[in-house]
Amino acid sequence: MPNATFSRITMRHPVTILFFFVAAACGLTRTTFGQDDMPIKLAPMPPHSGYETAAAKAARSLIESTAAAPKSYLTDFERTNYLETGNYDATIALWKKFEKASPFVKMLDIGRTPQGRTLYVCVVSKDKAFTPTAAGKTGKPVVFIQNGIHPGEISGKDATSMLLRDILVTKRRAAILDSVIILAMPVFNIDGHENTSPWNRVNQNGPKEMGFRANANRLNLNRDYVKADAPEMRAWLKFYSTWVPDFLIDNHVTDGMDHQYDVTIDMPTEQNIWPTVGGWVKQNFLPKLYAAMEADGHVMGPYAEPREEDWSKGMDLGVIEPRYSTSYAAIQNRPALLVETHSLKSHRVQTWSHYDIMVHSLEILATEGTELRTVVRGADADIAKLGESYNPRGSLFLAGAYSDEGTPAIYKGVKWHLETSVVTGKPVRVYETEPVDIPTVFFSKLKTTAAPSVPLGYLIPQEWTSLIDVLEAHGAKLTRLKKPVTAQCEVSRFSDAKWSPRPFESHLAMTGFKTTRTKETRTFPAGTVWVPMNQRTARVIFNWLEPDGPDSAVRWGYLNAIFEQKEYVSDYVFEPIAQELLKRNPKLRAEFEKKLAEDAQFAANARERMLFLYKRTPYYEPDKDVYPVVRVISPLN
Repeated sequence: MPNATFSRITMRHPVTILFFFVAAACGLTRTTFGQDDMPIKLAPMPPHSGYETAAAKAARSLIESTAAAPKSYLTDFERTNYLETGNYDATIALWKKFEKASPFVKMLDIGRTPQGRTLYVCVVSKDKAFTPTAAGKTGKPVVFIQNGIHPGEISGKDATSMLLRDILVTKRRAAILDSVIILAMPVFNIDGHENTSPWNRVNQNGPKEMGFRANANRLNLNRDYVKADAPEMRAWLKFYSTWVPDFLIDNHVTDGMDHQYDVTIDMPTEQNIWPTVGGWVKQNFLPKLYAAMEADGHVMGPYAEPREEDWSKGMDLGVIEPRYSTSYAAIQNRPALLVETHSLKSHRVQTWSHYDIMVHSLEILATEGTELRTVVRGADADIAKLGESYNPRGSLFLAGAYSDEGTPAIYKGVKWHLETSVVTGKPVRVYETEPVDIPTVFFSKLKTTAAPSVPLGYLIPQEWTSLIDVLEAHGAKLTRLKKPVTAQCEVSRFSDAKWSPRPFESHLAMTGFKTTRTKETRTFPAGTVWVPMNQRTARVIFNWLEPDGPDSAVRWGYLNAIFEQKEYVSDYVFEPIAQELLKRNPKLRAEFEKKLAEDAQFAANARERMLFLYKRTPYYEPDKDVYPVVRVISPLN
């Protein structure tokens, strides 16, 4: 789940109490230690949704899929009456059986995890188009289905196994392949998937045991799409930039509050995706998906984040930053469907929702695929044109926030009442079993907070390898200067820099800074890396190299060293230099004296008084607080 709303949940359910005693009797308890270091036996206590529709209880498509399957092709999920999920080896063994059973399947090894496990993607094509080139020649849309980026949210994996079986073995869904090519990743975060425990995800109702959210390096892969720290992400990006699929489905399970929805979704449609692609999503895809899911009895709604505890005050819809899967696909000019089934529903209901939403998405793409391919390739060409000439008045969305322009809506919740928590002493929500429709406002429109002009390209000093490596991982086209070149460029200098007090995803990230940009004509040595913007991946480059981007290299702390002063001066050494400086420059002396008179805090700080003058001497480091990457606004000479 990208952004959970961690509303306080208390679920009173007799099954929970019964499970506690049964689990204790069977030894399914974890020992924890209290304040007095006394061992406490604690059994898993999974929460339950207070509301479930008749259609969810029946899970018709799921039951029919299981009934039609040969026993040797059943998943561990089905063999355990929909209560458990298989390990990675069992899943890969099943998918390799599909490969042996059908000429339309090829399992691709795309890389390794930190613990050495193999990352697989399964290509399913009726044309045996097992390479990007071959797939492109078919004219069919290529759909990438991704599971297990958060292995505790694993129902999509089991649903995908069943769907592939229904396409390839029982042939119940074989017609999908007439018009679509499928890329399916069983598990993205494999090391996390194998780190199983019944206690891994306190907010979720099954499966009995599930994987851990982070990978073996304790990185959350669904924060890593732009900065690309994890080996799994580097492998994924290499695969993605080679295939550049037309559509992404990312399967998750969300928590935070009880509601009627068995599935919520999000798709970028605003300034964070190219307008023609966002328009296709709103006009051609979403209305058909909602209609198909509701016809099957699903209660589907938008992935929403309440603005306040009182949900009637409004909800923000979806995610914006490109660190997340669907927003990353958006800056690659591709539509992406975030699927969030509901953690309080059972693993069986979650899997039913995943199965149906994938079936309906593929069926829609089978009819809309030709237009989709035209739209995304047109967006690629439009993006590349932005970097062909420099327009100082032009702009491209880089960062935004939800606006206050909302649409009245009904949020389908579950009734609750408040009780006083024995732990916190504060009110805690206790959910009941009655559905409740809450009038509210959905906020999906964005207000732009950063939209710089698009340069002709960027020049990166060759020593900044960490920045260059990330761009190469994204498939950006780079060249190294073979001889010195001169160009007019824009140079950024920073001030008032601030950092988070705690690390986030292993980085000490920046929370704010001010930027001053100046035009300069510079000569750059051979070896400098040239990153032109007249290419398909221009928006990815833009998000990584423009400092004000929410997932820029600067924001993530990749350039923290430029903010550090490396040389210092002793006061007794600087005193005669400072006196000579003030003597020779009356304007500077007047400025210094004015600041002393008007700023008491400055006047009382000996170090700041010395730095004020030291920064104005040739002794001061010229590259401190200066962004080493420059924006090029004239042709290279």
